[in-house]
Amino acid sequence: MKSQITSRFLKYSADRPKWPAIFSLFMGVTSLIAAEFIPVSLLTPIAQDLKITEGMAGQSVTVVGIFAVIASLTLAPLSKNINRRFILLTLSALMIFSNILVALTPNYVVLLIGRGVLGICVGGFWSMASAVTLQLASAKDVARALSVVYAGVSIATIISLPLASYLEDLMGWRNVFFFAALLSAIAFIWQYMTLPSLAAQMGNGFGNMLALLKQKWVLVGIVATIFSYGGYHIFFTYLRPFLEQDLVLQNNVLSISLLAFGIANCLGTLIAGFILGKFFRSTMIMMHLIFALLAILLLVSNRAIEPSLVLVIGWGLLFGFIPVGWSTWITKTLADKAEIIGALSVAAIQFAIGLAAAIGGIIFDRASIEGIFIASILIFVCAALFIKVSFSLLLKTTGKFA
Repeated sequence: MKSQITSRFLKYSADRPKWPAIFSLFMGVTSLIAAEFIPVSLLTPIAQDLKITEGMAGQSVTVVGIFAVIASLTLAPLSKNINRRFILLTLSALMIFSNILVALTPNYVVLLIGRGVLGICVGGFWSMASAVTLQLASAKDVARALSVVYAGVSIATIISLPLASYLEDLMGWRNVFFFAALLSAIAFIWQYMTLPSLAAQMGNGFGNMLALLKQKWVLVGIVATIFSYGGYHIFFTYLRPFLEQDLVLQNNVLSISLLAFGIANCLGTLIAGFILGKFFRSTMIMMHLIFALLAILLLVSNRAIEPSLVLVIGWGLLFGFIPVGWSTWITKTLADKAEIIGALSVAAIQFAIGLAAAIGGIIFDRASIEGIFIASILIFVCAALFIKVSFSLLLKTTGKFA
């Protein structure tokens, strides 16, 4: 009788979602993504302090992307037998180190080294977040648990834009990175206290990744992901210089504008789930064409403050559709291979972010913000075309729509 009660209790405990651990992942994602994009709102002061151009400062985002791509593709296959709890805690500790190193950087080279370390954390942690969440949540709570973890991206947008800009105005850009290190430390402690032992999952080898990419519709979808995130980030990376130099916003107005951008992003995430659930295919194509239209309007706005700010906030609102859209694409088409496609998707996203920052830096230094808008228009149109092709190939290959 006693053994039956114990068995039932263990089964009940196993079926229950581990919400403290799930929220520790939310904190990890929040601190991670915030640290990744904090330089977006600090490009000008970083460039002035280190005596480099803003385009060079923007490469601190590029470096994160490069190392994140490498980590996302290699960490899971190379750590098949290592407990995921240990890996996540190690990545969180490295995140603390990265932020402190950047805060103390004496020159541009050390800045890039610190950001490279962060890239390893981004690629590794982010690629494992969804799979670990599936282990922590019961079957009926998976969707809710994933929404909690992904909410960290929206919160990070607010931290990395208006809050970072406001704190920089109060205490300098270096102390903003010390603040990021504090967030990372909180995430580490929270994970240390709540994460259970997490066994590595099977089927994450390089061979399985390559086999998946041999399917044309998947490959085209990954290319579309790169263009989708690239079109957004080529402007997002240089958002502060545009607001500060082209629109000539004062610090208080700048902070309010960045806050409005972050709130719009959160709102867009909420709206996206409802719309994509009903009109997935048409929304995935149309949202990129709307992005292109916003870029055209920004290009011809002639630096008019009010209409430009409305368009920028619209840009933030629409971005909420991109991560939700591509996550939905995975669940609708490759739910049985979520871990593998998740790693490939993170690699594609980080490659896009890094490439957008790199190309954007060159364009911004040579052709100013007009060149950024033109590049964004072209990239978004290509994204819409690749998405349409991917859907057509999916129909031809499997006989079903996404």
